[in-house]
Amino acid sequence: MIITRINNAKVACPVRLTSLDPHRPAYVDEIDWSAMSDADGKRLRELGLCEGASIELLHRAGFTRRGAHACRVGRMIVAMRATHAAAISVRTGVDPA
Repeated sequence: MIITRINNAKVACPVRLTSLDPHRPAYVDEIDWSAMSDADGKRLRELGLCEGASIELLHRAGFTRRGAHACRVGRMIVAMRATHAAAISVRTGVDPA
């Protein structure tokens, strides 16, 4: 996590969901919808994934931790491919809204 100071206040710079520490609450900052198919993007939107949504990485699957990612999005637990998780930028700290 990269922290910068603006007007003497700590501001967290966005990082990819794949780089987020497990069990650290965050908010979706930006999603690169072009990095996934239209059907996959539609499915993730229907599950509540959008800019500003609360998200928490719960688990990375696989021996190398590069498999599917289990995340809490709002009050739901969603599993997504690592490539989809890499397309999501998150920001920790207070709710941006």
